[in-house]
Amino acid sequence: MTEKKRKINIRAIMSVVLMTAGALLILVPLIMTQINLRRNNDVIEEFLRQAEQVADSAIETAETVELEDYDIPTLGQPEDPVSDTPEPSETTEPAETPTETAEPQATKKPKMSKEEMQKRTIGVLIIPKIDVKMLIMDGTDNTTLSVAVGRMTETGKFDEYGNVVLAGHRSNTLGKYLYSLNKLEPGDKITVQLKDKTLNYTVYKSHIIEPTDFSILKQPKDEKILTIFTCHPPGVGSHRLVVHAKQDE
Repeated sequence: MTEKKRKINIRAIMSVVLMTAGALLILVPLIMTQINLRRNNDVIEEFLRQAEQVADSAIETAETVELEDYDIPTLGQPEDPVSDTPEPSETTEPAETPTETAEPQATKKPKMSKEEMQKRTIGVLIIPKIDVKMLIMDGTDNTTLSVAVGRMTETGKFDEYGNVVLAGHRSNTLGKYLYSLNKLEPGDKITVQLKDKTLNYTVYKSHIIEPTDFSILKQPKDEKILTIFTCHPPGVGSHRLVVHAKQDE
């Protein structure tokens, strides 16, 4: 009888251990996801707060200038706008493009500290329709794309004539990333918040391309274009989903 009770106790203990281990396997990724998401949101909110302070300061300066008497210099005819980025050839291949990964990013130790994220952030991408609010950084390496959308440095610059190309993951593990980018349609709005200005864009085209199609990197000389692309379909990444938007005047 004692031996039978001992076996029952061992089974009960093993059941508790297995249940605890199972719960940890579920809870740990969820906890890490929330920690990483909170860190990203903190950096975003801090950047937006600083941008608001810059805007307030600019308004105060403008109001001061209006009250003072200044000689306003006149300008000659502006030169034709030219992008300082060379137009890529058909054989030009971007350094890196976002690829899907089977391993959830949120379960890994963050690759970039909060301080480094704050230092590298050049803007915030805001897409209200699909509830996206993501950091923008230069570069498209995996470390960058694990916390932000990356500006391909060989493409244009914000608020200049040309084509700013942003790459991003489509994984839905950490926040929303660009998972719902396929829902954008012509007429939808995109905002890029820089430290010193707010840029508004209107979507005019969405399409799917082959990974070897580099035509989306072309640089127009008379328009301010924003191009965002990600892998398609989610979890497979055999193609690229691309959204083009034009900066509002």
